[in-house]
Amino acid sequence: MTETVETTATEDLPEVLPYDPFDPAFHSDPYTTYTRLRATGGSVIRTGAGVAALGYHEVHAVLRNPKLGRGEGAGYQDTLIPTPEGLRPAVMFMDPPDHTRIRALVNKAFTPRAIERLRQPAEELAAKLVAQAAGESAAHGTVDLTPVLFRPLGAGVLNILVGVPEKYLAQCIEYANDAGRGLDPAYTLSPDALANRLKARDGYVAIAEELIAERRAQPVDDLMSELVLAEQDGERLTEIELLTTVANIFLAGFSAPQAAMGLAALSLLRHPDQLEWYRNHPEEGAGSVEELMRYDAAVQLINRTALEDTEVGGVPVKAGEEVFMLLGAANRDPAAYEDADRLDLTRRGTRNLGFGHGIHYCVAAPIAKLVIEVALNALVQYDVELQTQTPPTNGALAIRSLAELPVTIRPRTAS
Repeated sequence: MTETVETTATEDLPEVLPYDPFDPAFHSDPYTTYTRLRATGGSVIRTGAGVAALGYHEVHAVLRNPKLGRGEGAGYQDTLIPTPEGLRPAVMFMDPPDHTRIRALVNKAFTPRAIERLRQPAEELAAKLVAQAAGESAAHGTVDLTPVLFRPLGAGVLNILVGVPEKYLAQCIEYANDAGRGLDPAYTLSPDALANRLKARDGYVAIAEELIAERRAQPVDDLMSELVLAEQDGERLTEIELLTTVANIFLAGFSAPQAAMGLAALSLLRHPDQLEWYRNHPEEGAGSVEELMRYDAAVQLINRTALEDTEVGGVPVKAGEEVFMLLGAANRDPAAYEDADRLDLTRRGTRNLGFGHGIHYCVAAPIAKLVIEVALNALVQYDVELQTQTPPTNGALAIRSLAELPVTIRPRTAS
């Protein structure tokens, strides 16, 4: 199947990235491009907008450098959320001290108890969805796991966490298809894609407003209520901070888990020896998920702006310039990982950068890892066969996601 990538016209585009963001071959396999770039340009490459960091240690340093923040450049403008008081950033796109204060309040809602209580209902939902997928495969020969497993499982877990009313769930999943390119540079999107991205943000904000009002009036045992009630040193989230936080949970939660599950499943199915190891070592699920996320990360690209003059890997960066971190390249850096292009579920040690690092480390990372593990645990109870080794992606730069994953799936036969 030929992959289609929606783009704007390519004339007179800024040379922001060190690769062609419109190249279908890149979207199909970015790692070949990363290897070439590292061989020809090193770990830090200058672009027309600033620099791009490919090396693990360089990206790690960027994420801890206080001179590199969100700023107010083009990358920041692309992430703003519409509110009744105008466009506002979510906490993940703020710099200290605002980020520090709001993150402390948000952390209070993402407790280990809140996360662990998701496991059993997530496992039950995953088992049900995979069984249904096997039934569909038996009836029709093949089944696409994206709409029948990854999308509803990710949405279902978020629904358990946040409590989205059933009347909104289908709409939220539909919005996720457009929000999935929410972190891509605007110049890489067509006018229609940009309009759909804004529509999804507007839609999530409207649903968030209604849910916040309901939880304020009548709290229940879910993350939404925890956010409404979260307090530290006498401070709570303001109405706009709460709104942007919940909307951001929707924007990420309905698309990123789907992306991560699909890529992890594809990697496992492409490597039968690793699939068998996973089946035989269920107690190593958490470590296996870490390696799968390193091998093919859902989050491939994030950026920072230089708040003052600094350097990245010895390359000078002036205030106002952009720093693009190619997380997928960093996770395959041979300077950080032995035999970096090999999937090895026994690999332990250096943590992958798929969820960032430092003060902006993803607060929902434990939930995403849990969902991936639950999905894979349900899948490996069956015999699953890929119908193509190269399924198409959604064409996104920031969050790499499969557009589909056609397979045959049947009850396991004795080996």
